[in-house]
Amino acid sequence: MAFRKSDPDYSSKLLDHAKQLFDFANSHQGTYQSSIPQAHFYSSSGFQDELVWAAAWLFRATNDKTYSDYLNDADTTGGPRTMFSWDDKYAGAQILIGKLVWEGKASNDGFLGGFKDDGEQFICNLVQKGDNNAKLTNAGALWWDSFNNLQYTTTALFLILSYADSLSSAKATLDCLFDDVSPDDLVSFARSQVDYILGKNPKGMSYMVGFGSSFPQKVHHRGASIVSIKKNNTHVTCQEGLDVWFNSQSPNPNVLEGAIVGGPDQGDNYTDSRSNFQQAEAATANSGPIVGVLARLA
Repeated sequence: MAFRKSDPDYSSKLLDHAKQLFDFANSHQGTYQSSIPQAHFYSSSGFQDELVWAAAWLFRATNDKTYSDYLNDADTTGGPRTMFSWDDKYAGAQILIGKLVWEGKASNDGFLGGFKDDGEQFICNLVQKGDNNAKLTNAGALWWDSFNNLQYTTTALFLILSYADSLSSAKATLDCLFDDVSPDDLVSFARSQVDYILGKNPKGMSYMVGFGSSFPQKVHHRGASIVSIKKNNTHVTCQEGLDVWFNSQSPNPNVLEGAIVGGPDQGDNYTDSRSNFQQAEAATANSGPIVGVLARLA
């Protein structure tokens, strides 16, 4: 879809391959670690969410009833989710389908309407207006887990802002259990969470590396923690990387600009240490979604 206007031939080629991949995945169902046992470290908890996620995007890209029928015939809508992550795509699919309903491109009947309702319950719970609200830190930041919590925050904020725009275009509000929530309310909530990430928190620390006057100096990231070959071309073995650089008490020699670390615990505490991988590890799952969030808020 991104290349549809600028390079229609390339766009068409990508879409053809996407259809082929979906057909292959649907015809050969199962988790990938079942076929590749060595891939156990980041194993998948299931595959149904990816199929639904793919069908929703293909429906948006093609408007082909084949994919809306697939969604209507799904075994489950996933129910109201508690997070949107690399291992659980249901919330993303639900919000995408909800957007299509509000845009008049999908029916609000059957399972499509069920996907939409579940996605809206997810957002209501995020903004503390639902029946199973997301946890918060003492200072009010969304909190899920002591291990890399901000990956769940950035993805949730991406969904909130995307849905806010669809509601705004439809001149609609979100009918949550305890209150109606306007698009402006959703944007304000997302902005407050971003402000927390960027330094408006009890530590006064930005959890985006390189942003602000105070940010993590010892990010759990091999490339950032070992000196650049341009400054010191001495060969570094894997073990030396651990002994000399990982265990160093000095700040990382390379600033991992723009990376979002795992973030604080539920008490808003953060320990800046490479060995504290639960809080100090940076990942694309953290940083990728906030690009869209910041673009929307800019």
